[in-house]
Amino acid sequence: MSDFKEAFIMVSTCEVIKNNGIIQYISKDGTLYATEDHLVWESRAGGQTWENICQLAPNSNTLIGILKDHFLRSPLVRKLRKNIGINNLVQLTTGTIIAQYDKIYRWEPGIDGLYAQPVYNLEANGISGPLKNGMCHDPSTDFVYFGEYNIKRPNAIRILKGYNDGREWDICYEFPRGQIRHVHGIYCDSFRKRLWICTGDNDSESGLYYTDDDFQTVKLFAGGDQSWRMVSLLITPDRLIWGTDAGQDAEAHIKNYIYVLDMNSGKREKVCCIDKPAYYSVFSEDGSMFIGTTFEPKIKRDVTPTADIWFSKDGYNWNILGSFQYKYAGRKYGTKYATIILPANCNLKETLIFSLLNTESYDFVLVKYEIPNK
Repeated sequence: MSDFKEAFIMVSTCEVIKNNGIIQYISKDGTLYATEDHLVWESRAGGQTWENICQLAPNSNTLIGILKDHFLRSPLVRKLRKNIGINNLVQLTTGTIIAQYDKIYRWEPGIDGLYAQPVYNLEANGISGPLKNGMCHDPSTDFVYFGEYNIKRPNAIRILKGYNDGREWDICYEFPRGQIRHVHGIYCDSFRKRLWICTGDNDSESGLYYTDDDFQTVKLFAGGDQSWRMVSLLITPDRLIWGTDAGQDAEAHIKNYIYVLDMNSGKREKVCCIDKPAYYSVFSEDGSMFIGTTFEPKIKRDVTPTADIWFSKDGYNWNILGSFQYKYAGRKYGTKYATIILPANCNLKETLIFSLLNTESYDFVLVKYEIPNK
């Protein structure tokens, strides 16, 4: 790859703004939300200072349970374990925080004190949790949605809806057994007033679905091959943009590309070969676009062992902004891939906030990168 050596320039120009943790969410006023283990951190100063605003309530209220939780959440133990912990976090328009780990937790500022309280037990209800960045907040209704990420086949795959300020959760839709393997993500399209649902993984399971009526009906927009296998989606007034997600389960001849779909003409273009699977994507406030690709060690193609950040101003012209060498961190839980974590909603103007996992540089820290003018 011609950009490979140049891309490493980014590594030396990143600024660590928080040791231990991953970026989760950035609010409209620029407040950063990060998680580490069971803790939620907030920064209203662009990452220069951080405050631990809440943490997940202990599983047991017994004395032993509370002491065990206190020990595991202590600074020294957290530093040694580097436990990823909380998988998803979104903020409602009311300011309420919804977090997903083994359960769905809810924290209301000024009401709940330190502990985010469980409001829905996934395991007890037989529900698989969502993929990272798999929770969707619709600001027009303040509803939260997620689809199951279950790797077993065949299964009926459910979509859940949180309402009443995140206090109540119900199954709002079910894909029939064997129709899809799992849901990769749900994305709110304010321009078309619909929700998009991305599914995978085999050709017949890969598709882009949508609902215009709060999951009373779900329709297949397009699918049937690996070009419609996507984890995340970039949405503009007239286009849908995504990178494909053919990973280590795909045949060696299947490469990954960035696609642009013009919603007015219906024309779809293959604009860039990214080769490695794309997971997460995000806009910055100025409209710039970022897609992170992931290195899966067992991938059947000969690819560079790096996680890469791809950058575009217009969605059609893409360049590698940075590459990060793979190095497995040895965690007992969580991904073993070199992964770029981008916030679930948006990023700051002319600044990229992100995290990395299983990389030689910047594993499990929050990184700030000032984007050069291009």
